[in-house]
Amino acid sequence: MSTKNLLITFDYELFLGKRSGRPIDCILQPTQLLLDKLKLYGAKAVFFVDSTYLTRLKEQGKTNPECLDDLKEIGNQLIEMVKAGHYVEPHIHPHWLDAVYDTTTREFDLSDITRYRFHQLTDTDKKEVFTSSVQILNHIILPHFPNYKVNAFRAGGWSIQPFSDFKQQFIEHGIRYDLTVVNRLYQFSNAQLFDYSDAPKNHVYYFDNRVEEENPNGKFIQIGSSVIPITKNLDLADRIYKKLLNIFKLDKDYGKGEGQASYPIEGHQPRSKNGINIFSRTHEVASFENLSLIKLFVYKKHLNQTNFLHLVSHPKMLGRHNLFIFDQFLKSVYKKDKIETDYIKIAENYLKLKAVQK
Repeated sequence: MSTKNLLITFDYELFLGKRSGRPIDCILQPTQLLLDKLKLYGAKAVFFVDSTYLTRLKEQGKTNPECLDDLKEIGNQLIEMVKAGHYVEPHIHPHWLDAVYDTTTREFDLSDITRYRFHQLTDTDKKEVFTSSVQILNHIILPHFPNYKVNAFRAGGWSIQPFSDFKQQFIEHGIRYDLTVVNRLYQFSNAQLFDYSDAPKNHVYYFDNRVEEENPNGKFIQIGSSVIPITKNLDLADRIYKKLLNIFKLDKDYGKGEGQASYPIEGHQPRSKNGINIFSRTHEVASFENLSLIKLFVYKKHLNQTNFLHLVSHPKMLGRHNLFIFDQFLKSVYKKDKIETDYIKIAENYLKLKAVQK
């Protein structure tokens, strides 16, 4: 029985547009369903927690005690995650600094994306935001698990370029792993801005000053996300299938909010002609919200051929059908192969194998 590397990651966050939604609908409920499924198979996951949201809840709680109630509920779930063997790591969306709280709906308005990217912060704010993000996770976790170590990061909106914005923060907080790069994809929009068109094909590699450039002597380790090629016929069949699910009300979204609206901006060109626009329908970032019964065989084929699949999913985006497919996918792969889901072990095994091959 061969070993397959299956990296299951989630961005644990609310919606990032005009209506954030509430944590019970967008985070707590769907995440609990995911945790129940993961437990069945003994699978580990990495939850990248929107820690800027947590610091905003703490701040807002000074005048709105219900925000502290939400923070407590989220904290309890994070503790349960760590107790179950999952990883909890920071994920930063800086425009939470400018979010407006509605006391009636208990939701936030994140329409102001002036500071959506970390790069748009001042140097002082960069240090403060990153430090507070790590600190609030430590404040929640360390009283229960004193030896827990924040060790990985994923940038909001996949926008971790230039890495010079982050490097010193990684060093100061002892963060070794980054899981942001989506190989070959690029996006130039009014919010997100990234270009991984010339990133290494390796799933795992050392880097130093640029996340998209392999450096054998680098201090940090990149674990890239999987990008799945989708044919026109498969895309058409999938769209028809999902439309039928909606027509016959066979699916239901757990998240209730409004996403951040972005649109392409001009004046940027990808570094490599091999780059793929993320808005293209020819490829997709592997995720459980993108996965459907129609695409199930494509995802399993990718795992079988590469021995590696890194899924980037969002609890807020999952509905009944996604959760059903989530279960079917795990049931299928665990039945056939030995599965490794610990991201640290996956990285170590890849780097050791690469060293031997040299």
